[in-house]
Amino acid sequence: MESRLPKPKIMIKKAISTTDITTKNNNHKITKGNNNISTLTTASSTNQKPTTMNENKPPAKQTLTRAKTLASITRPNNVKAVKRTATNIIHGEVKKSLVKPVAKALINKPSNNVLTTNSTVNKVNKDVLNNVDNKEGKFKKWDLRGRLAHTSDKLTMAQQKNKDMESKYNTLQEMINALKTSETECRIKAEKLEDSNNTLTNQLETLTVEMSAIKKNQEDLIKRLKESEESCTNVSRILNECQKKCKMQEELILEQSEQLTILKTDLKLQKEINEDLSTVKEELQVLTHRMDKERRLLHNTIQELKGNIRVFCRVRPRTPKEIEQVKAPCNINFIDDCTIEVGKLDGSDSMSCSGKLRGTKQEFSFDKVFAPNASQEDVFEELSLLVQSALEGYNVCIFAYGQTGSGKTYTMEGEYGLQTEGMIPRTVRHIFKEMKQFELLGWKYRIEASFLEIYNEHIVDLLDSQLKTHEIRMVDNKGQDLYVSNLLIEEIHSPEELHECLRTAQRNRAVAATQSNERSSRSHSVTRIRLIGTHIVKQEVSIGNLNLVDLAGSERLKSEEAIRTAETKNINKSLANLGNVILALLKKQEHIPYRNSKLTHLLMPSLGGNSKTLMLLNISPLDECYNETLNSLRFASNVNNCKTGNIKRSRMILHNTTN
Repeated sequence: MESRLPKPKIMIKKAISTTDITTKNNNHKITKGNNNISTLTTASSTNQKPTTMNENKPPAKQTLTRAKTLASITRPNNVKAVKRTATNIIHGEVKKSLVKPVAKALINKPSNNVLTTNSTVNKVNKDVLNNVDNKEGKFKKWDLRGRLAHTSDKLTMAQQKNKDMESKYNTLQEMINALKTSETECRIKAEKLEDSNNTLTNQLETLTVEMSAIKKNQEDLIKRLKESEESCTNVSRILNECQKKCKMQEELILEQSEQLTILKTDLKLQKEINEDLSTVKEELQVLTHRMDKERRLLHNTIQELKGNIRVFCRVRPRTPKEIEQVKAPCNINFIDDCTIEVGKLDGSDSMSCSGKLRGTKQEFSFDKVFAPNASQEDVFEELSLLVQSALEGYNVCIFAYGQTGSGKTYTMEGEYGLQTEGMIPRTVRHIFKEMKQFELLGWKYRIEASFLEIYNEHIVDLLDSQLKTHEIRMVDNKGQDLYVSNLLIEEIHSPEELHECLRTAQRNRAVAATQSNERSSRSHSVTRIRLIGTHIVKQEVSIGNLNLVDLAGSERLKSEEAIRTAETKNINKSLANLGNVILALLKKQEHIPYRNSKLTHLLMPSLGGNSKTLMLLNISPLDECYNETLNSLRFASNVNNCKTGNIKRSRMILHNTTN
């Protein structure tokens, strides 16, 4: 416990020892670096002497005044006195602190260990000072002599330590200088070693790249070696097989050489035979060509004898619907293959145009009459002779005439199926069949087809849906051949192609429902087929035009069908002009009115002298159609009486076809 006595007013300051000053200066200057070590030694040596001189002087005398005590202060009765413990003061020498000697091995160490030695020295000094301070604390503040003796001891110890520190410092300074020199040398060596390391690393990289390339090449070579070994084994195996085959081939060559000698002798004989056959062939070709000309002439003369304008009459059978409705047929008698007799069912007389009464039955004669049981094949059998003439280079026109519902479209186009095909599909099949026969004679044909209709005196292309203006024009001023402008012409290579064109034409044709027929043709449909044949050996070209026409109905419309008045007028006008043209041909007039209608203008090459015309008259067997049947029969009989002159074949000589 602290004393309750009052503290003295004059306080003696604690003396600053030289050891504190030197240790502080040493610790401060060692941390600065190697450059300030010389200044540290001079400063420490100069500062020691004045401190020792001042400390040996006795302290100045001072008048001490004793402070007032608290003796006059009355204490309370209940406060007990406290027994104080005395402090033991031990006088004697202060033990020296243990300072570890500096190891000799530190001198030989590099400059990096200098800091470690300095730090150890600082730790030793701190330990000494701490011990001294601890011992000083045993003296009381009023024991000046003890303290003075103690500080003098401390001073001598500090001086001794200072000398030791100076010697150590000098040794450390030498070590630092040596380490600096070694450091510079080591830096130079390190730089050289870095440069050499860089060069070696670069060389190592190049060598690694080269090594990898060499490894890849080695792997490739190993693979190639394996492949070459395998190929070598295969080649050796193939070589053995080839040697075996070679032996077999040698044997075969010997056999074939013997056969070759035999064949050579046979070849000489065959050449002689072929030469003989070639001469015979040429003679036969000349003979067949001559016979073909004679056949064509005979065929043409036969057709002329039959008539250049021929009329066939066909009576259609009653449909199942007409049989169900019990529509009565009129009296039709087939006297022979060329004569038909027609009369009304009730046997009443009919009035003529002049107002005279006629017989109950009227008789008409034509080139051929087909009964209702006649098939499409029977009709085409008579018609095929005219198709043959078109292949030989003549202009042929076949048109179907009759009232609405008489079977014109069925006769010309027919239905799907071989038995019900019309004249147009059968004509195309016949053309391709005959073309193969003509190819044996040296003829090659090209077929061009176009489909059009004449509706209200306007020409419409049935294969092209775009609206275009079409006009009938002459090919040249010399002949009578015509063509239609802006008309789509398809080249036909097979019957199927023409059937497809025919189906598109049927879809685009103008039809309408009338009282006589649910699907009546309200336009004249014209199928134009152009046959161009070339004979390269004889340098000849034959061109035949085949027109297949399905005319519109020829009857008059009734009052409930007055909406079709314009169509009916145009149809009747074109049919009337067709009759006028035929009558003009019958009377052999100088001017024939072909241009009065588009139909007669288009059929001008087929109706004139250089043509063969066939009219297929279709009549209805019903009694209610008797008047229209009579009109059609009268018109057809007038046409049958018309005989044109000798017709000519359109043939020309082919020039420079090989160029």
